[in-house]
Amino acid sequence: MQNIFETRIKELELALANDDLNRVSRRVMDLTHDFDCSVEHKSLSISLREKYNIHKELGKSGNQNETIKTEYQNLISAIKNAHPILVVLNNQEEIICKANDISKSLGAFNLQKISLQLQRGKIIGLVGENGNGKTTLLRVLSGEISCDEGSVEFFSGNKLLNTWEEIKTEVAFIPQRIDRWWGNVFDQISFSAAIKGIKGEQNLYATNFIIHRLGLSNFKNHSWGQLSSGYKLRVEIAKTLVWNPKVLMLDEPLANLDLMAQELLLQDLKDLTASVKHPVTLILTSQQLHEVETIADTVIFLKNGRSVFNGNTNDLASLENDYTLEIDGKFTYDELSGCLEGWKVKIEKNSLGYTILLSKNHAIKSFFSKLMDCDLELTYFRNISNSTKKLFNDKY
Repeated sequence: MQNIFETRIKELELALANDDLNRVSRRVMDLTHDFDCSVEHKSLSISLREKYNIHKELGKSGNQNETIKTEYQNLISAIKNAHPILVVLNNQEEIICKANDISKSLGAFNLQKISLQLQRGKIIGLVGENGNGKTTLLRVLSGEISCDEGSVEFFSGNKLLNTWEEIKTEVAFIPQRIDRWWGNVFDQISFSAAIKGIKGEQNLYATNFIIHRLGLSNFKNHSWGQLSSGYKLRVEIAKTLVWNPKVLMLDEPLANLDLMAQELLLQDLKDLTASVKHPVTLILTSQQLHEVETIADTVIFLKNGRSVFNGNTNDLASLENDYTLEIDGKFTYDELSGCLEGWKVKIEKNSLGYTILLSKNHAIKSFFSKLMDCDLELTYFRNISNSTKKLFNDKY
């Protein structure tokens, strides 16, 4: 446990040295939340995050940043010297859910014998084209609809949860289309905590923590109509995380976000689900393959209602004997083909450039050298051998 604390402190010190105050402000809060820090340190981490959020939203810079940085240096030093302990270390190997050969027919569509396990604190990405079963699978797992065949079992420790009423106390599902709510952001989040039994001072702390942690400081008094779609999603996630569910299911959370908002949300989800004190199992659907693969421990690729792949993306390379590369550059198809004549390679032209299936008899380094020898200038390269992107190919 002490190694965890020391690692987190080093992470903060490195971020601070690189003037990454956004990262520092979020991870200090996570540290005080996970460990038995003093009330003073917990409160200060929240107030400094609020100050940073407000300062950032107003677009100010310069001396104010230096002041906040100094305050964070002092707080991190104080926490480090206090040596807080981790009161509860949850079982990170705990299995929360087992789904066995679940099938579901909806009109002409059939979800076909999907099996998976949800492990505490892990992230599962469901990817694939529209209409291939991602949302249907989430709805079955969350109890929104029943499966026709197979079984879905949820556990709390070693106890099997027998009713959906029990399951719903530990599992949360956020659909792509969020229902409208009334009142302001603060009251909504506080109410969500209260109906889960979090009341009094604990409710106030939990509400303030998640509001400022998720960057909602400037929006806590806003109503539904005053928020963008991206912030409505953040509020919905805050309403859920405030009561510490064991499982969080998100349907297409990246769909309406710009690139920067996607990256920030995914990083927040990765950090918060990996909490040592309150780890959350996250399962999300998305068509943003690269972004999801970056944070997911397991990726499930659905195609025509069946699971084409279920595992870690590092295992994808074993599916075939070729590297799958994406490239583009200042050359024509004929020039590229001529350069690679005699190589064990297949070249496919597409709207973004070229997809190259390169035999593993050739090294990627040799491939680059060959292009340089032919004086072909690359402007884009990505190795998708370990990406589910290659599974969109018809042969799968």
